[in-house]
Amino acid sequence: MSGSEIPKFLVSGRYITITIASIVLFSAIFLISYEPFSRAMWFSSNDMVSTLFTLLFFVAAIIILILSRYTMYKLQDRYVMTHAQYICWLTGEVVVITLLYTFVTHRYFDHSGVTITDISTRALFCVSTILAVPNITISFYAGYRAKCEELDAAQYELKRLGEEYKRLQNQTEVERRVSEMMPKNEPQMKSPRMVQFYDNGGTLRLTIDINTLYYLESEDNYINVHYKHNDKILSYLLRCKTSTVEKSLEGSTMVRCHRSYIVNTGKIRFMGEEHRMHFVTLDDESIKRIPVSKSYYTTLLASLNTIGFNNKEAENQAPAEGTTTA
Repeated sequence: MSGSEIPKFLVSGRYITITIASIVLFSAIFLISYEPFSRAMWFSSNDMVSTLFTLLFFVAAIIILILSRYTMYKLQDRYVMTHAQYICWLTGEVVVITLLYTFVTHRYFDHSGVTITDISTRALFCVSTILAVPNITISFYAGYRAKCEELDAAQYELKRLGEEYKRLQNQTEVERRVSEMMPKNEPQMKSPRMVQFYDNGGTLRLTIDINTLYYLESEDNYINVHYKHNDKILSYLLRCKTSTVEKSLEGSTMVRCHRSYIVNTGKIRFMGEEHRMHFVTLDDESIKRIPVSKSYYTTLLASLNTIGFNNKEAENQAPAEGTTTA
């Protein structure tokens, strides 16, 4: 468990914003409630000095949290963060804020009768509680919402899969009749390649024409299958290993370009580089840029060359930094 990757929602921008807002609210309530019971608490609005130090420390602590979570957010696409690393990261936030409080108390306030150890111990308790309660609460709620969304997506896809199965049955019957009517010496039209997706239990969950498939995105122990249906980009959440799906797609136009992405090279419109990070854009404008990591760049480029991909437009604009191509 400690060595496994953390869920994606823990480092999402929305989750981080809600968590920090919750910490701000909970810390204000906690400190007001805890003040009468602490001998080392100088938070107060009774005089100008205490009020000023209270506001400055509060703002400094929030800035520390914002910088910490922003750094975590930026590193998510470059590094895999495990549960153990995530816990160590949060522990580091607690230690830094505790040391800051201890320093301010020792340097600027009268703490006669209270030792530095007592101050730091009480500060560690307060900071740990203030950060732990909102983090744990929001994490459980976000996890619950993620499971609900997965269930809704599964129910929708079951319904869509039933409709798709009926359509394929009718299509197969039509192709069979056309095949019987065609002369034996004439070449027959090839049926589109159908890709089948199985879950971890070996149950077939999705069958889809590879020409409608755009990209796959791994999310923790799930694969999000993005495809086009009725001119709309839809997604299907499948519980399975990325390696299993990748193996089943060998020999097709689906190629891994990032540890979290497998892309359909037939749908790539443009490949570029920005801030030393490679990316591709697909032929549907509603789809975000797909990152390309250095370890998969050569393999992806070779696959694109195989299908005759022309990226001269990108090469012509490469010398001009900061230029992007639509």
